Amino acid sequence: MTVESTVDVHITRNGQLWLATVADVAGGMSGRSLKELHSEIADGLPFLFGDRDTTPMPVFHYALPGLTSEDLLAFADLQRRATAIAEDYTRTAKARVDHMHELGLTDSDIGELLGLSKQRIQQIRTGSA
Repeated sequence: MTVESTVDVHITRNGQLWLATVADVAGGMSGRSLKELHSEIADGLPFLFGDRDTTPMPVFHYALPGLTSEDLLAFADLQRRATAIAEDYTRTAKARVDHMHELGLTDSDIGELLGLSKQRIQQIRTGSA
């Protein structure tokens, strides 16, 4: 018999409270904010599963009107991809601006070539934004 390494946690909202039920555990947990509830769950799981060698990781399932877990997962994936694109853009912009600056181009000319303002080129070059 293998012990599960994850546990399903179902979260809903009732009035001003967030409510959580842990699969196969009687009772539940609540918090005034989602952050507070997540903290309660993190603190409670070791107690609830003290008979196991390792505490299972929670797998959250949210039930909110008009919003599915798939919606949240899709947004999280989009956020990860957007962050990766922004990081790539920042690296690439810095490399291009630095190279053009080394060629002797002014910030104004670099901005014209890249479709950015002189001020934005200065920010990229100095790493201030």
